[in-house]
Amino acid sequence: MALSSIRAQLILAILASTASCRGPKNLTLHDTEGREFSARLQDSSVTSLTLSTAAREANRFEIRRTSHLVAVCPTSKTSTPVAPTHCRALTCETDIQCPPAHGLKRGTCVNGLCIEPSQILLADDAIMLCLSGTGADYSSPLQVERFALGLNCGQPCKVPTTCRQP
Repeated sequence: MALSSIRAQLILAILASTASCRGPKNLTLHDTEGREFSARLQDSSVTSLTLSTAAREANRFEIRRTSHLVAVCPTSKTSTPVAPTHCRALTCETDIQCPPAHGLKRGTCVNGLCIEPSQILLADDAIMLCLSGTGADYSSPLQVERFALGLNCGQPCKVPTTCRQP
């Protein structure tokens, strides 16, 4: 009798842990400007992303994976994508701190940055790396200079040495 009770408890524990693996999970993300974002994951996809310290109305962001770096960008109010000058790369120490690509269990962290390993380094990446640490907006003369450095990374793209390296 005691053995069947233990088996039943073990089966319930396994079922409960399996069910919790499929439910929504929360993930805290950070960008190169030190901002903290709260991401909600469902089936390994980011379903919502909010800036932890912003007012609700200014709190719309999305993950962008169009190049080598995984970035956080303000959500566009039109069908035109937000310019890379308003996006910032996500930082990490381990793979688990990066949002997973659809269908994967975790992201990829290389040299302190969340990356999409299937993509090559593009000018958008160099721009984000050059703007790293200059602030979340895009309005200062330093940011315009850094944008120009990143934009002119060449073909294949090589991030200028004065910028954060991938």
